[in-house]
Amino acid sequence: MSPAGEVLPEEAFAAALASVPRMGPATLRTLLATDTPSAAWSRGSFEGDVARIWQRHEEKGIEVCWRGGPVYPRRLMDDPEAPAVLFCQGDPTAINRHPTVAIVGTRSPTRYGIGVAAQFGADLAAVGVSIVSGLALGIDGAAHEGATAAGAPPIAVVAGGLDDPYPRRHARLWARVAEQGAVYAESPAGVRTEKWRFPVRNRLLAMLSDVVVVVESRHRGGSMYTVAAAAQRGIPVGAVPGSIRSPTSEGTNSLLADGCFPVCTVADVLTALSLQGKVLPALPSPTAGAGGGSAPTGPADLSQADRALFEVLTHDPTSLDQLVRLTGLELPALCGGLERLSMAGLAHDVGGWWERA
Repeated sequence: MSPAGEVLPEEAFAAALASVPRMGPATLRTLLATDTPSAAWSRGSFEGDVARIWQRHEEKGIEVCWRGGPVYPRRLMDDPEAPAVLFCQGDPTAINRHPTVAIVGTRSPTRYGIGVAAQFGADLAAVGVSIVSGLALGIDGAAHEGATAAGAPPIAVVAGGLDDPYPRRHARLWARVAEQGAVYAESPAGVRTEKWRFPVRNRLLAMLSDVVVVVESRHRGGSMYTVAAAAQRGIPVGAVPGSIRSPTSEGTNSLLADGCFPVCTVADVLTALSLQGKVLPALPSPTAGAGGGSAPTGPADLSQADRALFEVLTHDPTSLDQLVRLTGLELPALCGGLERLSMAGLAHDVGGWWERA
């Protein structure tokens, strides 16, 4: 009970258990394999202020999903390594409604990789596929920039606590993903983003996905943790071919040599989903946006950032380099914005250059 005598929900005890110092994922799974969170807390005689921990998560709008609770992702129920407790900003049921594709890759991509990730994110979301990624710099961020254009809700999995967006420069993108879909973490509020948490996060990316697509990666890139976790679970892995001269394509080209399916178009991903027995849902009509409102029909309906980008475009094709200089945007954000303008029918890609429609 709280100090005021209020009976706390099971979610409060689940958050408290996950907040116990040095509580590892395997120990937490064992504790909650047979007991409810409140029973496990009582039996373990743990120290901590359950009410205060619960209040911290409520104040930050963080949902607590425990295995056995009503909003725990269904697709994780049969995985023996699935986390016993998850934290979520946004709609925790969004992960259950659409086929899912993880788009992952290096934090130091080429312009080619950024453009491909943003385009695939936008095009797949538009046909009813939820994009799963890690909100990291590089390929992850570009995929989510594209996926927030319209369509199926984007899904993110992050390494630290949900009260402290990381990296900081993706705070606005993080907020958009949470508003349209869901951001998940295994870490409770107040936990710092530490290096060892990223491989754990990458495993969860695979668990939440029907198909994994690697856009650019080095041989030993973090994406390979996601690939390994997918392979262990029989989840198809595709790779985007890259230049044999590009270090960022060493990993993806190696995956292709090892038998992963090549991803050259969105159709390749949709084929992989269909072979998994996934049926794409019917999306709202083109006049309905991802959030249930009207899709943009003109510059006035755009977000402030996308409207500013639209104002920079002219009817003469402009290179990405010039658009970066004119807007001050980083390349992933620029490519995501251009894909959103394209989805709204307000911009065209002309051989890698962009112009107003």
